[in-house]
Amino acid sequence: MRATVRVRVLATDGPQVWIAVSGRLARSTLPALAQALRERAGEGFTAFFLDISTLADDRDVPADALRELFPGGARLTFHLIGAAGVLRLQPGHDRRLVFHPDPSSAWTVWVCGPPPRGARGRRAARTPAVRTRSRRSSLGSVT
Repeated sequence: MRATVRVRVLATDGPQVWIAVSGRLARSTLPALAQALRERAGEGFTAFFLDISTLADDRDVPADALRELFPGGARLTFHLIGAAGVLRLQPGHDRRLVFHPDPSSAWTVWVCGPPPRGARGRRAARTPAVRTRSRRSSLGSVT
């Protein structure tokens, strides 16, 4: 059975993009997922909200390869939604990775923005100007 991964852009708002990833994470699908993230970074997105809660991990991908999945760049941030146990990465591996147990905590960051560095308070909530996409990502399903 061939592994597949599906990458769908669900919403965009300025530099933010919300992406749903489903299927199987395997050595054969890792390059397609990495390419999808590089393409979005090339489009100017800097805050990636990746819902990977339905992504299955074949466990044949080494941890080093998982870290290379994310495009380079200090300005990029990756919010991993439902990541507990899926990517086998721990906080601290990469300062650009932010782990969310569920979509609600990620949505709060999407709407309010991250807390200012070194500040204890949060910024006031803003009304998001979210554009949703009903079309499939340029990659669609990759086998």
